[in-house]
Amino acid sequence: MPESGRTPLRVAILTTALSGGGAEFVAGAWAHWLAEEGHEVTVILTDPSAEIPDDMLSPVRRLAGGGSAATVRQLRTELRSHPVDAVVALQNFPNLIALAATRGLRRRPAVLISERNITTREDERRSRSDVAKREIARRAYRFADTVIAISHPVAGELVGAYGVRPEQIVVVPNPAGRRAEIRTVSSHRSESIDLDRTVNLLLPMRLVPQKRATRAVEAAALLREDGLDVRVVCFGKGPLVDELKSFAEDRGVPLDLPGWTADWVASAPPNSVTVLPSYREGFGNTLVESAMGGIPCVAVSNAYGSADAMIPTVTGELAFSGDPKDIADAVRRVRGIDPVRTAAWARRFSSARSGEILLAAIDRARAVATPTSVPVLASAVGQYDNIGDTVLRRAYLDHLRPLGPLTVWVGDKAPDYLSGLGLTEKDTIVADPAQWRSTVSRQLLSGRGVYAFDTGETEVRRAFALRYLRLAPLLLVHRLRGGTAILTGVGVREPHVWRHVIAAVLRLCRVVTWRDAASRRMLGIGEVSPDWAFALGADAETLRDTAHERPLLAISVRQGLKHAARERPDDRWVTTVRTLAEDLGLRPVVVAQIERDGTLAEDLADRLGCEAITWLDHSHARQEQRLRETYRNSAAVVSDRLHAVVIAATEGAVPIALSTGPLDKTSRTLEGAGIVGTSVDRDLRDLEAVAATVRSALARREEIVEAVIHARTRLTRLMDVISRQVRR
Repeated sequence: MPESGRTPLRVAILTTALSGGGAEFVAGAWAHWLAEEGHEVTVILTDPSAEIPDDMLSPVRRLAGGGSAATVRQLRTELRSHPVDAVVALQNFPNLIALAATRGLRRRPAVLISERNITTREDERRSRSDVAKREIARRAYRFADTVIAISHPVAGELVGAYGVRPEQIVVVPNPAGRRAEIRTVSSHRSESIDLDRTVNLLLPMRLVPQKRATRAVEAAALLREDGLDVRVVCFGKGPLVDELKSFAEDRGVPLDLPGWTADWVASAPPNSVTVLPSYREGFGNTLVESAMGGIPCVAVSNAYGSADAMIPTVTGELAFSGDPKDIADAVRRVRGIDPVRTAAWARRFSSARSGEILLAAIDRARAVATPTSVPVLASAVGQYDNIGDTVLRRAYLDHLRPLGPLTVWVGDKAPDYLSGLGLTEKDTIVADPAQWRSTVSRQLLSGRGVYAFDTGETEVRRAFALRYLRLAPLLLVHRLRGGTAILTGVGVREPHVWRHVIAAVLRLCRVVTWRDAASRRMLGIGEVSPDWAFALGADAETLRDTAHERPLLAISVRQGLKHAARERPDDRWVTTVRTLAEDLGLRPVVVAQIERDGTLAEDLADRLGCEAITWLDHSHARQEQRLRETYRNSAAVVSDRLHAVVIAATEGAVPIALSTGPLDKTSRTLEGAGIVGTSVDRDLRDLEAVAATVRSALARREEIVEAVIHARTRLTRLMDVISRQVRR
């Protein structure tokens, strides 16, 4: 499971090989990072003879090859046999194969393609095959869900030459520092360049025309003419190695050719400068690797992507042009570079940072890849005067809305109630029972979309069980035809024999979760997930802010009703609360979470000598705003109202549940979100025990805040699970 708490993704990385070039290195680095983060990664190679490194954390599959058409068929078969959430392809040929193989797939994954170089070849001759691939790319790249560019110049070419829309493009920093993350711990250079000592010009490159290695040799010759002791060390090989040897010998420049090594930074001699004289670079990995080793670098200002791989005067210098004289001038200027600053900047290209941005790009591609949204039916009927009922349902609807257009059953609820649901103009509101029944029947029989049972509290008595039984045939057809029914975040008030009937019907749902473990045990099906109200409230940064003053102790007490009698707090209870507030140095304030609690709230406030926050009108939205403002200024809230403590916790107050016993819904719902040890006896009989619990909870505020934040992560993860179940 990823450390972030998110649902693991299934990712296929499509590349030619895992060694031999920059793109191959990046493919391996991304695969390694995603696997370490807990995602399920498969690397697929288009070269049937490619070597597989021993240190791969993920399975590697080689396609059999046999031509482009055969490779497309093989990848298509692979994706059908082993479905994935996303395919990430690197370089032109794998890009085209990925786009062709995924076209028309019933369970099509998100497709991300990636260009690693500037493809404009200027005066270079190109093969017919290369010309054909580039022409196909101009027609095909625009159909990718996301296009990853190695640098901003590459991104510009993708827009200008390939017709890719700017909004499709994400620039993902190359994980050029992956090798250095291990190496530079012990080999980072800390000394600036000294021109009075031997200066080594490093050429970590393949010796091909594009790199123009002889320009560096000529620059070294110019520096030697000025009296500097300059040598060239070439960590590379290629077809022009003999030409380089002859060129250096003719100009009297000492040349060392140790050959290519992945650990060239560690092998570089002291007082070195990396030189990249290329006239075209998509990025320039070696410039970043050099910086991560504390070695300054020189590149050519008009070489496109090189400028993304360095910062002039910080990590190196840009030569005015590729003329050897300009390169020599840039070498002289690097003596002022601070290697410590260089290393700090280069961490932008760590495998972790590159991986995080790649993951964000995958998430965006998956959202874009959804060809059509699906209709979602949801009920949002709660108590007419209960803030908690609209808060938890608003959070629920907010999380369902990304799946597709919402049709929401609200029954006879007034506009004041609806004000708390956060409904939008795009939502379809249904108040007529006959219309709702018709809508539900039509959608469930079609097998399309999502049917979302209402969330919040429910009962498992006969009347409720009969409703489930009437719905069961429709749910069965819906499921058989590919639809998705869900029930999430529900709490059961108390067990009853009819729960077995309800549990049987719920087995037709693809996802079932309860807001507490006791409800899960009663029904014997599903998992536990936090109450939806935990999804709203202050952001993580605000919750973690310990400097914010919280001078209040909020109190919210349930008003007894005919069918649910509760003893009115007596004078001893009031005295206990007053004493507790005084001992903690807090100012009491009584709030009415539910409108019908207003009379009791005013009475308690009068007896405590404090303010009462009661309803000014019937608007849920306005009263919620007043309550949240109070909770944001409260150190703790003491209440037997479930959503008083939940909403208060989402605003940073410590929730203290006035509990009636082990099955009290307030206590068990907090525990379902990972908040434990914050319940006290509702009658507050033992002041010392109550004070000890409250003080302990206040001392654990950081732990409680993190539980709230983690509850939100769990709810996001739950929606990821639901999204995967939806057939689009």
